[in-house]
Amino acid sequence: MSQPLEAVTRRTVGIRDIPAAIFAPRRLFARVEDVAAWGWPLLILLTFVTLIGYATVECGLIDQEINRRVRERIKQIDSAQRDVVERSALRDLYEQEIKMGEFQKLLTRIRVIAAEPAKALAAALLIAAVLYGVVALTGRKPEWHTLLTICVFAGFIDALRLLLTLVLMLSYGTLEVSTSLTLLTRLFVEEGSLTPENVTNLAALSGLLTALDPFRIWYWLVVIVGLSVTRQLRGWRAWGICILCWLSGTGGRTALTVVSVTGMASGGGATNG
Repeated sequence: MSQPLEAVTRRTVGIRDIPAAIFAPRRLFARVEDVAAWGWPLLILLTFVTLIGYATVECGLIDQEINRRVRERIKQIDSAQRDVVERSALRDLYEQEIKMGEFQKLLTRIRVIAAEPAKALAAALLIAAVLYGVVALTGRKPEWHTLLTICVFAGFIDALRLLLTLVLMLSYGTLEVSTSLTLLTRLFVEEGSLTPENVTNLAALSGLLTALDPFRIWYWLVVIVGLSVTRQLRGWRAWGICILCWLSGTGGRTALTVVSVTGMASGGGATNG
C-alpha cells in the first residue's frame, strides 16, 4: 500500500526546482519523469533571457559602441577623401555612415532582445532531439519529455552566463566582454598588423576560444548528469555525444564569427574605397 501512495504523492519537477539545476542537478534529475514538466520552467527561462536582453539595450552601451564606430569611420573617410571629393559629396558620405549606424542599432537591438530567447528555445529543442535520436540508436526507449526537461533546466546555466556578461558590460562600460577566453586574442593584435588575412585568423581563433567557457562546460556537465541519472545515456555514450555537441557548437560559432568579421571588413573596404 505504501508504494502506490508514494507514487501518488510524489511531486514532479517544476519552477521551484530551478535553483537545484545549478546547485544540486543530481538530486533534481533523480525526480524527473517522462511527463511534460518543462513548460513553466521553459517560459521562465525565455522570460529571464528576454529581460537580460532588454536591460542590455536600455543601459545604452549598444548605442554608445555603434556611435563610436560611426565616428571612427567618418574620421577615416575625412582623412582619406577630404581633398579628393567635393564638400557636398563628403557630407553625403557622412550621412550614409550615420544612417548605417542607426540601422545597425536597430538590428543589434532586435538581435539582443529577440535572438537570445530564440537561441535558448532552439538549443533546448535541437539538443533534446539529437539526444533522442542517439538514445534510440542505443536500443533504449527514448523519453522525449525527460530529455527536454534536462535541456531546459540546463539552459539556466547559459542564462547565468548572459547575466554575468551583462554585469561585466555595466561594470566596464563596454560591450567587449566575455566569460570565455576570447579576449586573449587581443594579445595577438599589434598596431598596423591587422591585414584582412590576420583579421580572419583572429576571428577564427576567437570563435574556437568560446569553447573554453566555464558556463558552456558547466552546461554540458549538467546535461551529462541528467542523462546518467535518468539512465537515458550513461558512461562513455553520454560523454561522447555531449563532447561532440560541444565541439559542434564551437564550430558553428567560429564559422559565424569569421563570416561576420569578413563581411564587416569587406564593407569597410568598400566604404573607404
